[in-house]
Amino acid sequence: MTITLEGLNARTRGDRAHPAVSLKNVTLTWEKGVLAILGTPADGTTALLEVLAGALPIRGGTATIDGHDPSHARSRVAYVPLAPALPDSLRVEEVCELAGQLRGEPPTTVASRLAPLGLEKLAPRRVRSLSRAEVRAVSLAIALTSRAPVILIEEPLAGLEPTAPARVLEALRTRATDGAAVIVTSASVRDATSLADQLGMLTQGVFTHLPPALAHVGTTGARLRVVVAASAATEVAPFVAALAAEQAITSVETATFAATRVLHSAVSVVVSGADLLAIARAVGAAAAKTRANVEAIESAVMPLDAIRSRIAAPRPGMLLSRPPPAMPKGASDAADATAGSIPPPPRLPGSTPPAPAGSVPPPSGGSA
Repeated sequence: MTITLEGLNARTRGDRAHPAVSLKNVTLTWEKGVLAILGTPADGTTALLEVLAGALPIRGGTATIDGHDPSHARSRVAYVPLAPALPDSLRVEEVCELAGQLRGEPPTTVASRLAPLGLEKLAPRRVRSLSRAEVRAVSLAIALTSRAPVILIEEPLAGLEPTAPARVLEALRTRATDGAAVIVTSASVRDATSLADQLGMLTQGVFTHLPPALAHVGTTGARLRVVVAASAATEVAPFVAALAAEQAITSVETATFAATRVLHSAVSVVVSGADLLAIARAVGAAAAKTRANVEAIESAVMPLDAIRSRIAAPRPGMLLSRPPPAMPKGASDAADATAGSIPPPPRLPGSTPPAPAGSVPPPSGGSA
């Protein structure tokens, strides 16, 4: 399945609350794996997904899915917007069945549709009784268990219950490995780099291909960000001293910040060295030696605005002919505040690897 945009121009209607957004001469091709596009809705990320979902008409250029206009390929696309809509009066199990029927998929059990995200208990409930996070989780589950060869998701790890993002990440990577063409959009550098085989960026409607290394802090060597529970940097001084004594670590930087969704504060410790595996082992040794309360270990990444500043001028129309080798997973941005993100630990050699909606395609148009 091939997604192709050639010189695409499109514009949303806009209103008082949401100004019109334009896409300008966007050119790209995507066939397999996960393409993560960094940016905000104001940059055109939502508009791009709506074009591919057949919900937003284009004003110039072309947009095709396997050679067909997106409006004629809806049954082959699973689209999950940030705020998906499901039929209020139906039960979750009925929504799952309806989604399969509208796509012409073979019958399957409701449990198999909901199990990947651990949502089996929601099956008998009416959609109107679900929270926003539950509606989004159900929409994602339907998308990720569908047979749609194209999956489009806006902010895939946002707006979910705390335990859901890890399941979404695993399911999304599985679909990508099975051959689906997946495009996700996110303002979170951490989320994008943890999901993607290739990165792109939208800046005021202009698409730019990004080399994966650009998202990562530093130009040489390896860096890890370690989040340690503490009310001040002085409380992690023994941990920092132990890190500095490790031969694999060449520098240690600390910063105190308020941790999200917890009552205490935390200290961010960024360690550098020549080898990622050696750094990870050194961090583990220092934590064990000092009994530091390590909450997360993740690759250090640049904030979105910092990445933009590294690009002198966006280059429109960068062609992606095929997915390159998978980029490092588990990257995170220290300033990232996207809801629902959970920072995965670095994947070490020999470890077991941990991807709309498929929301129900409407019978007569509209958001799926």
